[in-house]
Amino acid sequence: MNNRRISIFLIILMLIPLINAVQANGDEEEYLEAKNLTAIVDNENETVTLLWENIDTLNYLILQDLKTTNYSLYRSDEPLNSSNYQQAELIADNIQACLTSDDFTDCRNREHIVVYNIPPNTDGNYYYGIVSILENGTATDNFSLGDAALNQPVYEYGSPITSPYGLQANYNLDNSTTQLSWIDASRVDSSIDTNHTTSIWSHLTQANRSNWDTLNKTQIITNVSSSVNTFEIIHSSNVSRANYYTVIHTFEGQNDTRFLSGNTLTQALIEDNIGSLITGTLQAEFNATNSQTSMNWTDSTIQDVNHTLHIWRSVSAITNLHADGVEEIIQLPANSTYYNFTVPSGFSGESYYLITLSDEIGNHQTNLNGAPQANLNEYTLTSNENIVTSLVAAHSTGVTKLTWIDLVNHSEATYQIWRSTTGQINTTSFGSSSIVLLDTVDSEVQHYNHTLEDNISGKAWYAVTAVASFGTQNVTIQQTNISLSLNSLALGVIEDTRKPVAPTTLTAQYLVNGTTQVRWIGDGIEEGTIWKIYRNLYSDLTEESFWILVAQIENSGATQHTVFVDTVAQSGEVVTPVYALGASDVFGNSISFENWRLSSSVVEDRQPPNVQLKLYDSQMKLETSRWFDGGETSTFSNLKGGNYTIKFILPGDTASIAYTFSTDGQSKIIDLEKDLAEIEIEVSKQIGDITISFNITDVTGNTASFSALFCSSCLLQTTEVNQIDNTTQGVDDVLQDKSEEEAEVNIYLFIGVCISLVTIILFLMVRGPKSKKALSGLPSKDEDEWISKYLN
Repeated sequence: MNNRRISIFLIILMLIPLINAVQANGDEEEYLEAKNLTAIVDNENETVTLLWENIDTLNYLILQDLKTTNYSLYRSDEPLNSSNYQQAELIADNIQACLTSDDFTDCRNREHIVVYNIPPNTDGNYYYGIVSILENGTATDNFSLGDAALNQPVYEYGSPITSPYGLQANYNLDNSTTQLSWIDASRVDSSIDTNHTTSIWSHLTQANRSNWDTLNKTQIITNVSSSVNTFEIIHSSNVSRANYYTVIHTFEGQNDTRFLSGNTLTQALIEDNIGSLITGTLQAEFNATNSQTSMNWTDSTIQDVNHTLHIWRSVSAITNLHADGVEEIIQLPANSTYYNFTVPSGFSGESYYLITLSDEIGNHQTNLNGAPQANLNEYTLTSNENIVTSLVAAHSTGVTKLTWIDLVNHSEATYQIWRSTTGQINTTSFGSSSIVLLDTVDSEVQHYNHTLEDNISGKAWYAVTAVASFGTQNVTIQQTNISLSLNSLALGVIEDTRKPVAPTTLTAQYLVNGTTQVRWIGDGIEEGTIWKIYRNLYSDLTEESFWILVAQIENSGATQHTVFVDTVAQSGEVVTPVYALGASDVFGNSISFENWRLSSSVVEDRQPPNVQLKLYDSQMKLETSRWFDGGETSTFSNLKGGNYTIKFILPGDTASIAYTFSTDGQSKIIDLEKDLAEIEIEVSKQIGDITISFNITDVTGNTASFSALFCSSCLLQTTEVNQIDNTTQGVDDVLQDKSEEEAEVNIYLFIGVCISLVTIILFLMVRGPKSKKALSGLPSKDEDEWISKYLN
């Protein structure tokens, strides 16, 4: 190898790393993709652990870019690709591919772990994928299977949440109580069994799913029924702390401690109390006669007899003595045990009473939870003061319209609309399951339209009650007083959204009087329904505009209904209409067009029959014929005396032929179902002229009347002689006629010959004689033969 070749080889070896570096920079997105993504499902803890690695490379350019690359982890129920991942769930973001302090070896060997908590109520297969975000914002979203994306989805199951929802805690400084409230899981998810208990826990450190088992905590109460969703903790002694509470459901020894439903406090509750205290029960009773509420707390315990009692009244539960609507009605010595309070007139609602204690210096009781308290309904209104008046209901076209008069001077009031289908809404029935609340309307509306569903028929009763404040400040109270004929209907209103039902059959028959008889069977329950008869003269029966209302009649029970409709056919016309039956009831319900009952096509014929009369002689040879449409008079003359047969050629719908001979004046009828359409007649001079009047009737009553006169004075003449003489005379006549004809021909021939001879003579005279020519020579042979023949 010479020096030149050695130099070229060394240059190529030096360029190879540069070539690799250039290639790496060109495809850095692909090389910076995550590798070996794996998902491990922990069914017990309902987590998915996701592991992946960085690209294992010695290329320092790639490693340098990797140190500034972040990973984003996505989750989807369908395979991830560059087109759909932005709509997927982003479960982790800004995951550094390498730490800033990593050298290249640490960077390429770094593994990544993300633990994802499976959401509750999850049951399905899910895909995971990783997008690499470069320092310049470029995203590597190839989702290569086995590297940046799972080869196969993983099955995930997240059990439903079975812990309480929305734990709320409130410490009342005035009564030194902590009030807890939550929502039972069975109220959020109806599939959760209510057969469980609730426990309440107290702890000084915030709880989470990882520290719950080792957390120092105190169980405040257990085995609380699922129907209970509030609990008050009375701090009977001085307390000052920042505390956390947790509420847990227990299902057959199993607890949901994932804390996904807000069943543990995330911020500590400050609890601190100082003050005097009275505890016990308060008995309260309202006397409507004197409008007084009597209170008694003889079994209560007070902290100091030298302190002062305070009686508080409110229209809502008293949890804060400084809240709006809470008023102090009296202060009493601490050793007092009863008090009678006169309720102001015009009051209606629930009243809450509470007794507290304050010390000599005015330090008031802060723990209200154990203080004597009671609530009861108080009512000092005058008769019908809290009910609407003039309630009226009317039903039409599927809507029941209610109107009433509002309460006077109660702009804050709203009005509840109640409905019953079982009877009157009165004081006894109100509140039962058969009474349904339809809606609530504001003041001054004074009406309500209730739209009913289809196919309803029956009576309904309505009532309107007020939700207003009567001495309860801004707190409105539902007033449930019922007074028939004022705010409750005494009589039910008939509601009907059921469409009438078309009869099963509808028959239509054209009659001889020019009307069509339409028949059907009515409905026994459709009182007030109007049956409507429509006619269509077109072949298209699906176009509603082609149908014309021609008659209507009120339903009269399940009996046969008959209506006669005049035909639109003029004299000489034929129409073939179809009839249909619809209906509308008194409530505006109508049979839909597509449900009308249709008749068969009816032929309404006002064309008179077109008749041909044929006259046959006794040998049944056709003598003559005539056509008749009605109104004609035809005379038959030049007939020979004898017997004749009259036959008729009739339309197919001909029903009968009536005729009358002028000789006897009696009308006779040919029944075409039994007899032939023919009549026998004798014509002779002895009988005289005969006129026959005909009346042809078809099945629809159309007639054609005409007459035929058979003239006996117009008969052909005939002579009666011996047969032999007649024969001889006939021969002579023939010979005589022949001779006369021959003589006439001969005369004509003779005249013609004469005329021809005269013409020849005249021609010869005019021409004159020819000049004679001198004979010369001897006769020829032919001339000699001619002369000989002439002489002979």
